Amino acid sequence: MNMRLIIAVVAGLVLLAAVSWFALGRLGPAGLSPEEIEAGMAQAESAYADTDYPRVVELLTGLAENDVPLAQYRLGLMYRIGQGVTADEDQAVSWLSRAEALGHPAAREMLAEIYSERAEAAPAAAEGVQWYERAAALGQANAQAVLGSYYLTGTEVTQDVSRGIELLTLAAEAGDIRAQSNLGYVYASGTGVPADDAQAFRWYLAAADGGLVRAQAAVGLFYEMGRGTEVNFPEAIRWYVNANDAGAPGVSARLGALAASGVIESQSSAEVAGWVADAARAGDAAALPWLEAAAEAGEAGALNELAGLYNDGEAVPQNAVQALEYYARAAEAGSAEAQLVMARHYATGNGVPQDYVQAHVWANLAAAAGVEGAAEERTVFAQFLEPDDLARAQARASEWRAAHRED
Repeated sequence: MNMRLIIAVVAGLVLLAAVSWFALGRLGPAGLSPEEIEAGMAQAESAYADTDYPRVVELLTGLAENDVPLAQYRLGLMYRIGQGVTADEDQAVSWLSRAEALGHPAAREMLAEIYSERAEAAPAAAEGVQWYERAAALGQANAQAVLGSYYLTGTEVTQDVSRGIELLTLAAEAGDIRAQSNLGYVYASGTGVPADDAQAFRWYLAAADGGLVRAQAAVGLFYEMGRGTEVNFPEAIRWYVNANDAGAPGVSARLGALAASGVIESQSSAEVAGWVADAARAGDAAALPWLEAAAEAGEAGALNELAGLYNDGEAVPQNAVQALEYYARAAEAGSAEAQLVMARHYATGNGVPQDYVQAHVWANLAAAAGVEGAAEERTVFAQFLEPDDLARAQARASEWRAAHRED
C-alpha cells in the first residue's frame, strides 16, 4: 500500500492532540460537544501510539457516525490501507464521501485520487470516463486534463469542444503541463476559439518551463517564426536543443534548417552536420549545399553525413561509390563513425580490396573514440591476423593518432 496513505494516517493522528477544541468544534456536529470530540480524538491518538489499530478504528467509527468529518477522513484512510480493519476501498470511499460532503478538503483530495486511480485501472478507456468525471468534479487537475483532451477530440465521449476547453483551462491554471500544451494547440489552431498566437505562446511556454518536451519544440518554433512573441533565434535554438536532446521528432531538421540558413554559424560540429543532414532529408533546399561546402572544407561530420545520404539515397540519388568515397574522406578526417564503416568495408572487401590489417586499424581508431561495437569488431578482425600483421595494424593506428593529434 502506498506510503503516502500511511504517512497521512500517522501524521493526522499524531497531530490530533495539537488540534484545539475550537477547531474540532467547527468541524464537529451539533450532537457532540467540542470537549467530547477532543476527548475521543485524544483516545484515538493514544491507541494509535500503542499500535492498537482495531481500537483506533472503534473510536474513530463512533465519532464518524456522529458526523465528525476529521474522524470520517481518518477512518476512510484506515479502510483504504487495511489498518486495523480489512482493506475495503468501497468502505473507504463511503467515509471519505461523507467527510467531503461536510467540507473536509483532504477527504476531497483523497477521493479524487481514488477515482483517478480507478479510471487508470479500467480495462478499457471508455470505462474509465465515469471515474475521471468524478475526479474532475472534485477539482483534480489530472482528471480535468485527461477529460479535457477527450472532449476536445471526441475520444471515448461525444465531442464537446467547449467542454474540453473549459476542463483544459481548469487543469492548465492548476499547473498541469499536458493541459497547458493542449491549450497552446487550441489557441494556435483556433480550435473552438479565435486563433490567438499570444495565448498559444503563453500556454506552450508554461508547459515548456514545466519540462514537457513537445511544448519545448513548439516554443522553439514560435520564437523562430515570431508567433505570439518577437523573433528570437537564440531562444529558438535553446528550446529546440532541449527538445532534440529529449528525442522530440522533427526538431533536428528545424535546427538543421537554421544552420543551413546561417543562423547557427558552426560548421565544425558533427552534431550540427547531423542536424543539417536531417534538414536535407526533410527537403530543405539550403541543407545539401551547406553539407557540400562543409565537406569541401574537410569537415569530418559533413563528410560522414554526405556519405550516409548517398549510401541510403536520401536527398540525393543513391550512389554506393560516392558514399564510399565520402566515408573514406570522413574516416581520414577523424569521423569515428566513418572509421567503423571503413573497417567493415575492408573486412568484407566491399568496394575496396579485402585487407584485415586496414580493417583492424580503422576499428581500433573507432573503438578508441568509443563507437559502440567497434571494440568487438576489432577483436574479430584480430583473429584473422598473424602476430606480425597485428603489430603492424596497431602501429598504423598509433601513427594515425600521432599525425592527427591536435597541438
